[in-house]
This record gives sequence, structure tokens and C-alpha cells, in this order.
Amino acid sequence: MRYRRPAIQQGILCVVAIFFMAGLICAPEIHAAKLNVVVLTDAAGLGDRGFNDVCWQGVERAKREFAIETTFGQSLSAADYVADLTAAAGDADIVVTLGFLFVDAVKKVVPRFPHTRFIHIEGDIPGKNVVCFDFKSEEGGYMAGIVAGLFTKTGKIGVIGGMDIPPVEAYISGFRAGVRTSEQKGHTPIDVIAVSAGSFDDPEKGTSLARELIEKGVDIIFSLAGNTSTGVADAVKASKHVYWIAEDLDKDAVIPGRVLTSALKKMDVAVYRAIRDIVQGEFQAGHFWLGASDGAIDITDMTLSKGLFTAGDIKRIERVRRLLKKGAVAVPGRSSQLADFVPPDL
Repeated sequence: MRYRRPAIQQGILCVVAIFFMAGLICAPEIHAAKLNVVVLTDAAGLGDRGFNDVCWQGVERAKREFAIETTFGQSLSAADYVADLTAAAGDADIVVTLGFLFVDAVKKVVPRFPHTRFIHIEGDIPGKNVVCFDFKSEEGGYMAGIVAGLFTKTGKIGVIGGMDIPPVEAYISGFRAGVRTSEQKGHTPIDVIAVSAGSFDDPEKGTSLARELIEKGVDIIFSLAGNTSTGVADAVKASKHVYWIAEDLDKDAVIPGRVLTSALKKMDVAVYRAIRDIVQGEFQAGHFWLGASDGAIDITDMTLSKGLFTAGDIKRIERVRRLLKKGAVAVPGRSSQLADFVPPDL
């Protein structure tokens, strides 16, 4: 493991607090001159160009404005999670864990440190000293699916997930629903081929899987694989005729004109608000879902790719964005819900 007490690499904080949440829980006030925040990630760490880096943007803003100290720990395997969390909780006022893979470990550690505040992203963990946040990834996947379905020329679209976990399933289910919605335009049925890399930190695997999909005739690949997606981008760039849809962070400029859009989880905004609330002495425990209607899920404005679409298709994409922001579309977050999904009119 890479966590060291008390000094570790400078790092990030990813926490969220939303004004409208009910059930304010009072926690012991922190009287230190600066809040000590320890953030733990899985093996992907910082520099994943996705999930973890989005959180990093939020903490950088907060650190510029508030009196906080941040340290970063990277657990290299699941076997390290409990030990790393225990060490972090012994040092910190706030412990932040990023990703669904930490859920079981956090559940074990939280009760042992009742005066430490825990913030967890992706997963539901009970406790008066822990707040958890999930994002409606299916809504981002849905918008990405609309874009892909309206664009594809071959009728074959690839999806590469990092691991078979609920947030990835939500992305893929929403994406399939979006592609199905786009078929109303008059397309013949579109084939979505989804594969799993088994890791969020294996660029070589990402490249290999992308090449296999390209050989099967896909002209778009949607990747949901953290640092593994960097390998997907390399394969797309080398292909000359295949396009990419990225996740979590705006990557439209990575391959200018060849990235159709990026599905955004705006965790950076949530991070900033959470730190602000904690600094002001407020803490809300519980489990909260954030989506397009909260401003937390979206796609990019497609500045570099709009010219690839007809004016009518751009209007269709914008209509779907508006519907989601109004909460007017219930997007399936599980594969088992796809059969019952009724697409809205484009």
C-alpha cells in the first residue's frame, strides 16, 4: 500500500453536500486551525483522466478558498483497503473514499471512528458520521447513447467498461436506452457490443479491446474504464475512421474532432460545495443521488464535433438534455430494466 502516517503525498478531497438535503446531523465541531483531509483512491490513483481527476479539480478550488490540508493515499489492492482506511481515520478530521470498490471496507472502519467524518462516493454506507453520494450515471450514458445512435454509419457501436460494478452497469444501461431512442429517426436496429476490461488501470487492455471492437466493424467506442480508457483513446486515434465517447471528464480535445462528446459527472462542483459546508460547520449524513436535474450529470457542448451532425440531430440531442434536466425521462440504471423502457419522442 502507499498510505503512510502521518505524512503522505499531497492529494485530493472528493466530498459532496447539497443544500436541499433534509435530516441535518450534528457532528462534533472540528477546532483545528485547518481541517485535515485524507483522500483514498484505488490503484488507478490520480492521473486517471477521469473519476479521480474530476474530484481533484474540486478540491483544488476548495483548497484555494478554505483552510484545509489534504493528503492523498493510493491503495494498490483490495487487501489494503481496511488497513489504509484505519490509518487514515487515525490521522484525519475527514476521510474521503472514491469508488464503489471501497464500500465493504468503509462499512468496517466507520463504526470504529465515531468522531471522524467519512465521505464516500458511489455506494451506500450507513452511519451518523458518513455521507455517501451516487450519481445517476445512466443519464449521462443515455445522452451519450443518443449522440452515438444518431451518428453511427455502420450500425455497430462498442462499449468498454472497467469492471462489472453497478455504476458501470448504469452507464451501459443508459447508453443502450439512448441508442434505442435514437433508432426512432429511421435507423435499422443498432448493435451495441459491450465488453469489460476487468480493471480501471490497464491501458494496454483498453487498447487491445478497442482494436478487437474495431475489427468487428464498430465506428464509435464509448469507454467507461478510468485510466484503461487512455488505451482506448490510443486505439481510436490510430484507427483514423473510428470515433470516441469519453466519460466523467471533458476529453473532447484529446482527439480533436474525433471525440463525439464526453459524458460528464460534475463531481468537482459537488466537492467544492461539500468542503464549503464542512468549513462552515455543517454536516449532513445519509445517502444522496445526484443527476441531470441537479446539474450533476451532462454531456459536453460538442464544440469540436457539432459539424459532424445535421442541424436536426443537434436539436434532437438538445431536446433530450432539456428533458433530463427537467426530470422528464426515467432512464434505466440496470440491464434488467431495459425491456420496460419506453423511449420519448425525438
